[in-house]
Amino acid sequence: MKCIKIALFLLTFLLCNTLIAQIYEFDFNFKSISKPSIKVDCGFDYSSLKEENKTDLTNSLNSFGIVLGVASNQDLFSITKKIKYAFSKDTMSIEVKESLNANLTSNSFWGLGISYILDGSDTSAHNLIGLYVIGPIDLEGAGYKFANNVSLKLLTGRNITWYAPRISKPRLDSLALVDELANYPDIRVFGSSVRFGERYQSEISFQFMKNVSVYCGANRLVVFPRTLFWKWAGSEILYSIGDGALSYFTNKIKTSSPYAYPVVDFILKTGLYYGISELQRSKMNFPFNTAPALLIDQYRAGIQFDF
Repeated sequence: MKCIKIALFLLTFLLCNTLIAQIYEFDFNFKSISKPSIKVDCGFDYSSLKEENKTDLTNSLNSFGIVLGVASNQDLFSITKKIKYAFSKDTMSIEVKESLNANLTSNSFWGLGISYILDGSDTSAHNLIGLYVIGPIDLEGAGYKFANNVSLKLLTGRNITWYAPRISKPRLDSLALVDELANYPDIRVFGSSVRFGERYQSEISFQFMKNVSVYCGANRLVVFPRTLFWKWAGSEILYSIGDGALSYFTNKIKTSSPYAYPVVDFILKTGLYYGISELQRSKMNFPFNTAPALLIDQYRAGIQFDF
């Protein structure tokens, strides 16, 4: 009889360990869902170039673009598990407690985008009349899940980008136009060759049905008139310090107040990007003494299809 009880006890103990292992395995099996995506958008833009003691140059533009990439979504779970097991002479009990917050999501998007910005008129010699934009798109953020296939995502990102501007040529037969050019920054320094720059993005996306989302957002494109690697690298180091400190702060908010995290992270990252790009308005590689960058503000709306 004792041998049978010992055998039952050992069998029960092994089953208990197996069950506990399965419970903890469940804790680590939440993976992000990645889907190929296509984004198509259009909008209106404003270009701006400002040099010291000269008039701010601004003109309105229109644009459209397409992005091919991968969208990743993951539920943010706050899991607390308490496992208690106790053995008596003939019985064993297990208690499992867990709490899940499944209405918060972590979101990201990575892809390659190309867009074209155009000006409807070619009447002014200082105008930017066209611009091809190509480069990687890397967005990250968090959001709220209201129901299956219904969610709100708040995303931000900063990426390197290449630009191919088209600048209208001066009409030398017009003396008035020559005088006008003297009062404007010389946008022709950007020429027609490929230019290096950066792109700052803030995007609000709303998914209202399976595999379909609509989004709107504001981008700021920063086009460098030339590439100065060491000054650019020094500016990047300063940016990385600020971005790292901000990420550390927002991660603390994610732990202490997870429901406020998506909004706070979105606002602070957008503010950081705006502040940095404003500094680049007068010095493209702030704080180093460099030429001003061409800034293009974009206001866009589009639709995203996941497959």
